[in-house]
Amino acid sequence: MRNSRIGMAGRAHLKPVTINPTVWSPQNYDASLPARYASAERDFVMYLLDRGLKQDALTLLAQPCLVPSDTLSFLRGLALFDDKQMQGAHSWFSQSSLEESLFFDVVSQAHLGSYSGARNTLDGYNGPREELRQLQLAGISLLQDEHDLYGNHASHFTYSDVDLSDSEKALDDVAKAIAAHRNKSPLAAGALSALLPGAGQLYAGSLGEALSAFLTVGSLAGITAENWHRYGVKSWRTILSGSICSLFYIGNIYGAYISVDIHNQEFKDETSAIVLYNIHIPLRNIYR
Repeated sequence: MRNSRIGMAGRAHLKPVTINPTVWSPQNYDASLPARYASAERDFVMYLLDRGLKQDALTLLAQPCLVPSDTLSFLRGLALFDDKQMQGAHSWFSQSSLEESLFFDVVSQAHLGSYSGARNTLDGYNGPREELRQLQLAGISLLQDEHDLYGNHASHFTYSDVDLSDSEKALDDVAKAIAAHRNKSPLAAGALSALLPGAGQLYAGSLGEALSAFLTVGSLAGITAENWHRYGVKSWRTILSGSICSLFYIGNIYGAYISVDIHNQEFKDETSAIVLYNIHIPLRNIYR
């Protein structure tokens, strides 16, 4: 199935619609058309999304005959969420009063980096899914590097809810990994490479880069020393090789600094991805 076709036995062909979430508002509802209700479309939309047919779901949900409702706002938000349009998803989830909209909205805001907004959304919840709320608050705490706050929320984990237990354990593992991890210093890496080319890259955990820096700068330094010895300090050969060696030496220091920055960022990105996944995946089990 493509954007221009929604296929299912017994269902009428739908005219393709250009997807523009900004016009998805109650005002685009056309009362002159035979009314259709999103609640009746929910199972089919879920069917499409579960099979990765996001554009088909978006096309269906853009039809002007759909009566505005909390369910319609939720489904539009969910389709945009699955299509990784997080700003649009947040906009639609926030227009729905359904419980599932609230929890999906938290994940949308977390993806957007709006952690305070996600917290405020959860602070407004007072329903039966308290452990799910604490799970998401714990995840937001890890994303914000608030590890003491994480412990407060994680104390509410029971590890007995089949929909939540795997994610609770995964967040605990992330919290332990973060506690054991110590960000390396870019300045220390640069200083080490200034003393011995490649040492900073080795400190950053990049053995290949360390060997490359050591051999390159070392070889150029050897060539420069040889030219100095044979032709003198003012020889063009000595000046040229010395200049190239200096450039690679400075590049080795800068490279060590950058290597540590990259190492620290990769760890942050990896742990953040695990957290975002585990505050989201229980929603698939509970609400889909």
